[in-house]
Amino acid sequence: MSDELERAKANERRRVRRLRMIAALGGVGLAVAFCGVFLAQRSEEHAATVGAILALLGLCAVVASAVLGMHNGPDSDTIRVERAKEGYRDRVQKKRAVSMAIMPLTSLILVYLGTKSAWAIAGGQGDSGDWHMAALSPVVSGLLLSMVTGFDIRADRRLKRLLEDELTLSFRRSALNAALGVALAGMVVVFALGLWKPQAAVAAMPGLMFVTASAAGLRYWQLDRRAAGG
Repeated sequence: MSDELERAKANERRRVRRLRMIAALGGVGLAVAFCGVFLAQRSEEHAATVGAILALLGLCAVVASAVLGMHNGPDSDTIRVERAKEGYRDRVQKKRAVSMAIMPLTSLILVYLGTKSAWAIAGGQGDSGDWHMAALSPVVSGLLLSMVTGFDIRADRRLKRLLEDELTLSFRRSALNAALGVALAGMVVVFALGLWKPQAAVAAMPGLMFVTASAAGLRYWQLDRRAAGG
């Protein structure tokens, strides 16, 4: 039994190393994408072309990192190792809730750039870089909502067993209800903006999507903290 546990620990260490490299790939890809967006917004044709290529490569690296991360999630060795400790399920659920709270903070610059690009496009002054940025800005909101709904782990039975129970499902419903309320209020604001200045309404859409997804993630995190007595 101890030999099996040692093998499981070795496999788990290798999995963690792979995850760190995958996270590094995602970080580099995000940095490259930002650099590409800034270059694409320059007036020089050569710089704009290079920027668009870099932004596309960076986005591909981020997507690849996300896919590889899902394929290198907790496995049977992880569960075997962590079962030697107590509260593994609680720790996994807490880490996921914290990641939902942190993600909005790390994506503010992306939403700002998306809003700026949407303003330029709505004003008839957008270029290819603005279109790329406007298309990229909702991605973070979509990723966060997929985490809240559990869509990102739908094919991973091990993670579903760890992350989905009666309590977390109630968190999910409450978080989505909060997001719906924020979205409805936001649509009223965007409608009023559209009546005043249509360009402002278009520019506000990335922010509305971001605030809606953030409300869901933060509500889930708040409920998790409350359940943990934090």
